[in-house]
Amino acid sequence: MTISVVLDSNAFNFLFDRDIDLKEVLPPEEFSVFIPREVEIEIEAIPETGKDGVDKRAFKQFIKHTIANHSICTTAIFGFGEADQKDVPTVCGGFGHSNFQSNADRQYYARKETQEFIQGKSRRKSGLTKNQADAAVAACSLHSIILTCDEKLGPIADVAKIGGKVVYLSDDALALGSLAEILRQRYNQGKKMLFQGQISFGIL
Repeated sequence: MTISVVLDSNAFNFLFDRDIDLKEVLPPEEFSVFIPREVEIEIEAIPETGKDGVDKRAFKQFIKHTIANHSICTTAIFGFGEADQKDVPTVCGGFGHSNFQSNADRQYYARKETQEFIQGKSRRKSGLTKNQADAAVAACSLHSIILTCDEKLGPIADVAKIGGKVVYLSDDALALGSLAEILRQRYNQGKKMLFQGQISFGIL
């Protein structure tokens, strides 16, 4: 069985800036890598030229290559799009392209803290609302390890406090061991916490 890893959108920035080949550092025979549909939407919304005038075409090509090279799959929750929101990207997936929402995910989204992060937030250029993608990534931490650079107050930092399996990418962390070693350690730690009954939602 492979270790399930979910990438936050900013993980691609980290990998690109350091020219890290994900397939090389996380061999597919040991690690299965995914992105939530919300992260896919954020990636699709990346412009070719940033607000600061920086050309982002190489970055977009890097993401496309990384996804194809490591056979990264997009995950989505089963559901139907709303007819009156034609200009909003469809987050849910249809038959054969999605999974039913788990009990752990439903419990996570029902939490008062989670609702405060996502309810009544403004819509971004991507079509997603503020914190919508972060909440989707955070929910993944209940059954997978997520890779992120986002340590600010929000859904990801919050889920880490309740047992979510979060690995923060940094040069300091990689100086202590390879990314594969860090993920193996977090995976084994998650199994130990589950055995001791310390994880609030889901299983690893």
